[in-house]
Amino acid sequence: MNINIPGIDVEKAIKNAGSEELFLELLGDVYKLMDDKIASVESNLASGNISNYTVEVHSLKTTCRMIGAIELGEDFFTLEKLGKDNDVDQIKALTPGVLDTFKGLKPYLEPFALNSLGPQKSFDREALSNNLNMLIAAVNDFDLGSAEDTAKQLLSYKCDEALSTQIKDLDKLVSNLDFDEAKGLALQILSSL
Repeated sequence: MNINIPGIDVEKAIKNAGSEELFLELLGDVYKLMDDKIASVESNLASGNISNYTVEVHSLKTTCRMIGAIELGEDFFTLEKLGKDNDVDQIKALTPGVLDTFKGLKPYLEPFALNSLGPQKSFDREALSNNLNMLIAAVNDFDLGSAEDTAKQLLSYKCDEALSTQIKDLDKLVSNLDFDEAKGLALQILSSL
């Protein structure tokens, strides 16, 4: 497969992800969470919440490294270190440029997010329950691959709007590695089925 995204080491990223398929899925996941993550970094910086800012740039460092954006990962690592040192002047000086570089990936990642098809399977309470239980088990085992696969399975069911929104939120939590919140939401969905 010929993927050419400026600043991304595709070979390294496929190795990190474990397979080309997971790498491509990851690109779509990163596209979906970009706007939220960027907004969070900017609002934490604007409000002077450097500890939350540091958590967000740490997460983006990991994300960038996983998709093979090694240099950008290093830039976020620099911001993380500045956050830990509480060097607000340097943070303010460097953050906009790093975020602009990250935003620059967006048009390249968009096609990978659009590849995921919408719901195709009819609503099936039992299958949904089984998938939710599998997702909770995967989250408990910190098994990212299985958790993501199961979240994708859940997205393939046609559900009413409220449930569909909850499942999309669940998929986003799994993609963001927010495992505690994902587990809580999965349990909440289960109890409402």
